[in-house]
Amino acid sequence: MRKKVSLDAGNVILPACLFLLCFGALTAYYLFAGLMAADLTYAAYVVVYGSFLILFYVFVRAIEGSSLAEYGFVLPRRNKLVQSVIVALALTAVFSLVVLEPGFVFGFARQPSPALLAFGFFLFSAPLVATAQEAVFRGYIFKKLATRTSVSIGLLVSSLLFALQATNPFAFSGLGFGGAVQYTFSNTFTAFALGITMGLYFYKSGWNLLGPIIVRWGLLLQSNLSPIVALTTGWEFTFVFELIGFAAMILLTNALVKEPRLLARNYLDLRVGLKRFRFLQRARSRSEVKRALRTLAIAGTAVILLTVAFQATLGSSVHLAAIPTGSMRPALDPGTLVIVQSTSGPSQIHVGDIVEYSASFISGNVVHRVIAEKAAQGGALFTTKGDNNTSPDPLPVPYNKVIGKVVFSVPYLGFLVLSPPLDVALIVFLFMASVLGSSLKSPNPRMKWRSID
Repeated sequence: MRKKVSLDAGNVILPACLFLLCFGALTAYYLFAGLMAADLTYAAYVVVYGSFLILFYVFVRAIEGSSLAEYGFVLPRRNKLVQSVIVALALTAVFSLVVLEPGFVFGFARQPSPALLAFGFFLFSAPLVATAQEAVFRGYIFKKLATRTSVSIGLLVSSLLFALQATNPFAFSGLGFGGAVQYTFSNTFTAFALGITMGLYFYKSGWNLLGPIIVRWGLLLQSNLSPIVALTTGWEFTFVFELIGFAAMILLTNALVKEPRLLARNYLDLRVGLKRFRFLQRARSRSEVKRALRTLAIAGTAVILLTVAFQATLGSSVHLAAIPTGSMRPALDPGTLVIVQSTSGPSQIHVGDIVEYSASFISGNVVHRVIAEKAAQGGALFTTKGDNNTSPDPLPVPYNKVIGKVVFSVPYLGFLVLSPPLDVALIVFLFMASVLGSSLKSPNPRMKWRSID
């Protein structure tokens, strides 16, 4: 039987304290960066991430009296060193190629060359930032939580904390709702997916930070100094392809990086001969792929069935629409999902109702409020206006152009209708979760395992 490991208070309190100190230093930087000149901002940024490394060293050496090697700072043997570098470069190249993929459809653009000071800053600060972030969030926080809880819990918590430190809390003050959504997806969610990817790589590498640091170094250089970028139709496409890039890195990590034999045998919970061990490992890999694809298929089927069932419940006289602009604020914010019910005659529409109609002055339908009604030959004519607009719509709306009136609304859910790329992002996220779930079946790295004769 496996031995249960109790949660040690120090293994939670110490990572929490290290995170709060690092988060406080970074928040102070976000607060005062706008008040500094560019060269001082660069210097402060280096100081902040230098303090990350100092705090990491103090917690490991002064507070715990442990070695840096225990938290990932150890060079592998020569053959493993070369292999680690090659795998790290391959992961970086795969991610870079995936995020550039939209350029083959929408075209590429050359980034303006940064000033010499900015170029030098990004070039020489990248290894410092990569080492500091991986040391704190993977080497210390993830490893320490995984040691006394489980690999899955440690990975999720450390990735969440990594996402929080990547989010500037002061950035939201000058953004509207749409800008806040874009910032959250492009920064917070992306950092969370990156944390998951790097944490899995760190774990599969036998708790060695060399590979993750090289990958982070490469990704920082790619994002800041890449001479070309892929054009897209919106930030959603960029977000989706970054998620796809992380999913590709997870798959490649599973394919190229094998746990040390002892850890892998714990993974299988068996003590067996080498030949039998390899057979079981290949069988387990095939099982993981099948499980991941099955989970994704079940999740996708469930979403489709729920959508079809919801539409069938509503009936043919009711359909869904989404509000794309702010013309109906404050009643309906952008991204609101509305349920529109058809009417049997003009008598069911009154002044004050919100209706959806087919507009002749733009391409598509409009959801606006009826502000006036008058009888006309051939039926009623309705004057409509957006609550947030200063003037009525340019043309009156005949009843035969009215699709229906709004009977119910759900805030924010309409973004899934307005942004199909976000639907793709959800599918990619489900796939990442499936692959990740099948990759983290190992017991605790310090737990005893039983032998089977």
